[in-house]
Parts: sequence; C-alpha cells; structure tokens
Amino acid sequence: MISLGAEENASTTPKLKEMPENRASETQDTWEFGGRFGFGMRGPNRFDQNLNGFSSNLNPLVASQTQLENTRGSIQGEVLARTRLSEGFKIGIIGGYRYYDPFHLTNLTSEPFYTRLNFEMESFYVLGMVWQEGRLNRYFRWETGLGLGIARALWVTKGYATDGKSYYQQEGNLKGSGLEFRLEGSLIHPINERVSLSFGTYLSWINITSFDGSFNGDTASFYVRQDGRVSPLTESANQDNILLSNQYSRKLDMQSAYGGLFFGVNYKL
Repeated sequence: MISLGAEENASTTPKLKEMPENRASETQDTWEFGGRFGFGMRGPNRFDQNLNGFSSNLNPLVASQTQLENTRGSIQGEVLARTRLSEGFKIGIIGGYRYYDPFHLTNLTSEPFYTRLNFEMESFYVLGMVWQEGRLNRYFRWETGLGLGIARALWVTKGYATDGKSYYQQEGNLKGSGLEFRLEGSLIHPINERVSLSFGTYLSWINITSFDGSFNGDTASFYVRQDGRVSPLTESANQDNILLSNQYSRKLDMQSAYGGLFFGVNYKL
C-alpha cells in the first residue's frame, strides 16, 4: 500500500511542474498597429488674441475694429505602430492629421474699409511615443503615453475687402512647422487575442514659430506690431512699416494646448 502511494505521487509530480509552462504565452505580441479617430478643442491663447488685433490699415490714426469668430474645435485621425520595449512598456510612433473648425474675422476701419476673411487650418504630425500599461480588471487594461514630435500646419485664407467702390479678392496660403507634445491615457478592451478596442483622452501642446507663404500672390507672412495690430505683409513692406512707425514687429506664432477624446482599434501581430 505504501509503495503504491509513492508511485502515485511520482506520477502526479510532473503534471504540477508543467502548469506554469502552459501559462507562459499570454503576451507574445511583438508589433501592434492601430487606427484612431478623435475630436477635441483648442484652448484660447495669444494666437486668437493677436488675430483680434487684425487691421487692414497699420496707421494708428485710423480707427479699426475686428471681430473674430472661432469655435476652436478640431477632429483628428491617427495611425500608430509600436512594439514591446519590456514588460509593461511599449515604444512606437503615431502619425496623425488634424482638421480645425473653420474660423472667420471681419475688420472695419474708419477710412472706411471692410475686410472679411475665412480661414481653414489643418496640421500633420509624427510623434515618438512611450506607453506604460497594466491590468485594471478582467475586462480592461489601462495605458498612459508620453510623446514628442514634429507638426506641420497649413493655413488657407479666402475672403474679400471693399471700400464701397472697389472689390478686392483676398487669398492666402501659409505654412508653419514646429513641435508637438502629447500626454494621453486610455482603457483597452480585448476582443480576442489579437484585436482590442481603446477609448481615451489626450492633452497636446503645439508650438509653431511662424506662418510663411503667399498672400494675394506675394510672398508674405502675418506680422504683429507692438501696438497689437496684425496684418499680412511682405518682408519689404514689414521693414518699411518698422521705419515709418518705429514699432518692432514679429511674425504671428501659435502656442496652444489641445484636449480631447479618441477611439481606436488595435491589432497585434
């Protein structure tokens, strides 16, 4: 009886040793690809404040009034590719396209002169990202991500100006480049071993130093004077303005924070 019990223990021992080996392949993914759709809003900043100072006439003796209409909303689409760096960490890149809600301004000066400009803006960005992940419960995992990369914006202007006698078409095509910073957090719900859904929130900060290109057929940029007046000018016209008004001017920039939500689908190889 004793020898039979020993034989039974000997036969069951290997089975206990094999159990950890059967659980080892929980995360064998090496690469993960995904697509996202998101929407958000840009916070008010000096870009909007400076555009409120737009004037078709830079003469301080000419009265000018501007009204800016801007909801500051945006939608975006993104693709991501990442790989596992270590247990609990992933590294990869995000490429995205962001389209801003159209915005408008009207300007009336005492000459009199009326200007109406309609703006459209979009940006492309590529960010290097690092994610940390963990398990929340049996249904969800959590992720936090941090990234930095480059952004390039396109700013298109269409509109008109009139003095009541003549009509002037207004057209501009400006571009600007800069840096974008991203902080995000999300919940991940696995559908099967390879496909998962994600829902999250993000906070981005973008810095574009200037917008350069063409306005009404001439090489130009938006300039901001010390008195707050803003206007699209060529380089030579800006230099003449500095000499005549003795006011320093700089190119209009954009430093802005964005926040929003995103939804995505990820696929593991």
